[in-house]
Amino acid sequence: MKYKKLVFKKDLYKKFLLFSILPLFIFSAVFLGIIYIQRYNAITTKHINIINNVQYNLEVFNKRINTVVRTLKNDKKDDIIDDVVRYNDTVSSILTLNQKGIVQDISSKTKTKVFKRYDYSNKLIFKKFIKTHKPFLSNIYFSTIEKTPLISYIFQHNNKIFIIELNLRFLDDLMYHIDKEFISNIDISIIDKYGLYIVDSVNKQNVYNRNSFFLTDLYDKYILKHKPMSLIETYNHETHEDNFLTYSKVKNLSWLIVVKESSDVMDGYILNLLFWIILSVIIISFIIIQSAKRITNNIVSPIEQLTRDINIFASDTSSVIKSNMSSQYAIFTTLTDDFIKMQTSIIEKEKELKKQIDANQQKDKILYEQSKMAAMGEMIGNIAHQWRQPLSLISTIASGLEAEKEYGLFTDEKFFKGMKQITSTTQLLSQTIDDFRNFFKKDKEKTTFSIKSIVEKDLGLLEASFKQNSITLQTNYDDVEIVGYQNELIQALLNILNNAKDAFKENDIKYNRFIFLDTVVENRYLKIIIKDNAGGIPDHIIDKIFEPYFTTKHKSQGTGIGLYMTHEIIVNHMNGTIEAFNEKYKIDKEEFVGAMFVIKIPLDISNYK
Repeated sequence: MKYKKLVFKKDLYKKFLLFSILPLFIFSAVFLGIIYIQRYNAITTKHINIINNVQYNLEVFNKRINTVVRTLKNDKKDDIIDDVVRYNDTVSSILTLNQKGIVQDISSKTKTKVFKRYDYSNKLIFKKFIKTHKPFLSNIYFSTIEKTPLISYIFQHNNKIFIIELNLRFLDDLMYHIDKEFISNIDISIIDKYGLYIVDSVNKQNVYNRNSFFLTDLYDKYILKHKPMSLIETYNHETHEDNFLTYSKVKNLSWLIVVKESSDVMDGYILNLLFWIILSVIIISFIIIQSAKRITNNIVSPIEQLTRDINIFASDTSSVIKSNMSSQYAIFTTLTDDFIKMQTSIIEKEKELKKQIDANQQKDKILYEQSKMAAMGEMIGNIAHQWRQPLSLISTIASGLEAEKEYGLFTDEKFFKGMKQITSTTQLLSQTIDDFRNFFKKDKEKTTFSIKSIVEKDLGLLEASFKQNSITLQTNYDDVEIVGYQNELIQALLNILNNAKDAFKENDIKYNRFIFLDTVVENRYLKIIIKDNAGGIPDHIIDKIFEPYFTTKHKSQGTGIGLYMTHEIIVNHMNGTIEAFNEKYKIDKEEFVGAMFVIKIPLDISNYK
């Protein structure tokens, strides 16, 4: 007992720690995760803002190009080219060439080596245009005068070829303002459709040296494998640095905008935050451990003392224990007082109990005999319930034969047919006794039989009764063999069909009485569907019809055991299911309401028992 007490104390102590420290660790981890996600989202938002800013300026740049092109195409003034160059900061110069590549006119903000009558046909941009005759932007290039990279746009109008030389000075200004607005460790790159750097805010040599971004690992390993505007974590094997990268495509220009940022800032922030979280957890955990020890001792010590008193009393109920336990918790003092009252009461009740045991033993013998008699009475009542219909059928057949004899309609054929039905019915009465006797036995023999034979036996028993009550039974069944308890299944279907017959009388259905019996095989199961048009089962009792002794009939007509037995046979003996519904359907365009029973049993119950 001492060992168990120590285990209880340790277990309680561990649970105090578990439910105190574990939430603390979980909260810390969740808090750190939220901070990480927020920082992660903050970086993503920052990159997207930068990309949107750059993309907006590039779209403005593209609109300016289109504006210049429209102006040159639509305005017929002779000095329009000079005005465009003079008042447009983006345009450095405009060349007008004929179809042979000879410069016809030139307008420029700065001095240029190109002059009128200059042969431009050997230039790469002109050769490329002659092949396609489609407007396009050239690669970036540098002139001896401009310090920023240039790009040219070439197009044709009225047999004239225009080359608009555009400076990208606005991109340098944009990078300067972005660096001032955000932290300085962000690298912003703009790549043209050929992979050449137009802008690199950190390593400008990539622009001057005409380096190709398409040849870098960033493009092959990350850009091509991730969607635009997503935050991508990259690793540089040369510098052993982790970086965050986001990119987007400028649709109209087919350029790439790449924003790259070192993860050192975020890692440092997370590590610093992690240090303070761990320190706080250690301090709080120490306080919790000391508090848990004190609380555990205050709770367990009174319980241990009370347990010792209980063990003494359990060994000898005649002993009287007076505990002097003291505790700062009122509940333990109350518990001790209740225990003392309880042991006093137990001693008194124990004496009374010994007297009652002797009396109850005699009563048990009487109750046992009474229960046997009640079981026999119940069985006799069940047999009587099952015999009512066959006896009524025998009476009906005999009365019919007597009437036919009286009116001269009696024939040998009708006599033998009636005698055959009476003989079959009397055999059923005898079989009913055996069925009830074997109903709850587990060693009933399973046989192989066809569903056709079952239906025909039921129809043979009910033919005269159905005919007398003007009931039409329509069948549609698959002649399949099943393995199970043949007599029980006959009894189950007979109960449902009898209930349907009685429902016509109870609901006063005088004409167009129909009962339908259909079978179908589905996935190694036999489904039997029986429905009628007798008005259905009231909604307030439909869930109770399979309960034992539940009946809506007078006691002289039924005991309520029929559907209960049917349920027992199908569910417990045949490993199947049975359900009852109310359904509306039409016969000859007339709408009817009736009950529908759906039985589903395996073709071979040997596989289920």
